[in-house]
Amino acid sequence: MVQPYPVGPVDRVDPNEKMLFLSAIRTTMFAMASTPEDRDLPSSHADSILRDAFGLRKWRPHQREAVGAVLAGRDVVVTLPTGHGKSLVYQLPAVALDGLMLVVSPLIALMEDQVGALRARGFRAACLNSLQESSQRRETLAAALRGEYDLLYVTPERFRSPAFRGSLDDLGVVRLAVDEAHCISAWGHDFRPDYSRLGAYREALGDPPTIALTATATARVTREIVESLRLRDPLIVRAGIERPNLFFAVRTIESRDERLDHLADRLGSIDGPGIVYTSLIRDLEEFHVELARRGIETLVYHGKLSTSERQAMQDRFMTSERSIVLATNAFGMGVDKADIRFVIHAQIPRTLEAWTQEIGRAGRDGRPSFCELLYFEEDLAIQQTFVDWANPSIEYMMLVYETLRGWGERVQTKDLDDLRAELLVKNRHDNRVSICLRWLEVLEVTAGSFEGHDLRVVRELNPDEFPEWAGSGEKRDHDLRALLEMLRFAKERERCRRQLLADHFDLDAAPDACGRCDVCASTDEFVATSFERRQAPSSLRASERSNEASPSHCLPDVEFERGDWVEVGKGLRGQIVRVERTGRSVRLIIQDATSLEECSIDPRRRRVRRLPRSS
Repeated sequence: MVQPYPVGPVDRVDPNEKMLFLSAIRTTMFAMASTPEDRDLPSSHADSILRDAFGLRKWRPHQREAVGAVLAGRDVVVTLPTGHGKSLVYQLPAVALDGLMLVVSPLIALMEDQVGALRARGFRAACLNSLQESSQRRETLAAALRGEYDLLYVTPERFRSPAFRGSLDDLGVVRLAVDEAHCISAWGHDFRPDYSRLGAYREALGDPPTIALTATATARVTREIVESLRLRDPLIVRAGIERPNLFFAVRTIESRDERLDHLADRLGSIDGPGIVYTSLIRDLEEFHVELARRGIETLVYHGKLSTSERQAMQDRFMTSERSIVLATNAFGMGVDKADIRFVIHAQIPRTLEAWTQEIGRAGRDGRPSFCELLYFEEDLAIQQTFVDWANPSIEYMMLVYETLRGWGERVQTKDLDDLRAELLVKNRHDNRVSICLRWLEVLEVTAGSFEGHDLRVVRELNPDEFPEWAGSGEKRDHDLRALLEMLRFAKERERCRRQLLADHFDLDAAPDACGRCDVCASTDEFVATSFERRQAPSSLRASERSNEASPSHCLPDVEFERGDWVEVGKGLRGQIVRVERTGRSVRLIIQDATSLEECSIDPRRRRVRRLPRSS
């Protein structure tokens, strides 16, 4: 009889003891099966593993059905709300079965967190990714080939590695798990080209039974997942994509100033950690400064920060009980924080799927949590531009290819900015070039990277190699229709928001009145009765509150005009040639009196003094 798993503090349990325990579970479970054909582990055995190996006393909705199908060798597609235990659907079978569970995951940080948590509980898990030293990758792959792991996590890009592809036959993969499976769909909200080739990679593995998992998938996306992965008669598990403890609200905003005022009021009314999403880094930075002026401190997370800075921001948020993070949509996947009390979208996202996935990060502890979208009509233009950039034409993609080929060996002295300049890309947010480069990688037309200074064109490209939908008007029109669905959701004032979501995702209809959205209940009453108000910081030192120590938190005490002579700090003197205003944000374009060069100054971040005209 297997003794109960020691589920106390992990640092008190000897790792070797845990490994022996998990091995004993597998041996005992299979010994209880009368024949090899019976070794699909009856549900009672799965219950034992749930309790003894994972320390859990009961299944969450749909988990047991999905796990049973995986153990029986059936293909499975699982759509469960964020935080509802999708990972268990493949992790438990990995413990129960002899052989390797190969897990495809899109984010390195996410897989490393999962592997760390699994190893802390004694599971034989590892990952392969591009951030590891080559020697570490070789050692991990060799250990996997020796059968030392039950779970091996990889990104889809790993299949491009000749060393990894050459090892597929010998890895002993008995199940394949594809996390964030909506990334497979070209019609989904987060398509990634490498995911589109997983069906071929699955075939190279010998077509093992496969588990595809996602938190957001419409019926169309689900069908594409099945077709792309070449699944056979899969069990489709599709649960609701929201949770009853979340309150949904939409607020229509008429101006940028009103948005900032409302955001400050809302953040002040809810204590606890939360996320505010924006579409543009420029607006995120403006919110950070303006909220600070009102006594609301925030963290920031966006693509301009270095990797170490982003990690530091995420670590601070994860360990805080009250922090607010202002973030672009790069933040959130893999953030497993149970007590997030609110998720606010300060700008409309591109799709309902994206919105649903991001609000799913709130309230994983089951306590009341608040999700609000601020709808400002001008923000639609931002998303329409993003749609255009997300759908470069075949001609544009071929132009990128021809440019790289024309550079020849000089390409290794170039970088992404050089390529953008060559193609006359003026807006730094225009990501068409990056999308094209990704396609060239996936099609194995290029190898290496700009970052590694080893990018090279390794073969010729025929435009017919791109998928039919790539660069097509059909794909762009689909993306615009998805934005229209998001707009309709934002403008709806009569029908329950949960019913709208159920219709969109082809799920069972929600009750007529959910009591947890702004259509069915009072938003202000929910906020007032569910949360404590946020307390203003009271422990700041006087120097931290002073303008001199924290100029970014104060407004300039004078109005500046074109033609004013000013002194910036104690060094720069010059004349204002232009004043740029965006809402309450002001930037001064100053011509240096000595060098005659122009510079841009934010008078809230730098001390600027107007000089007398006679100076």
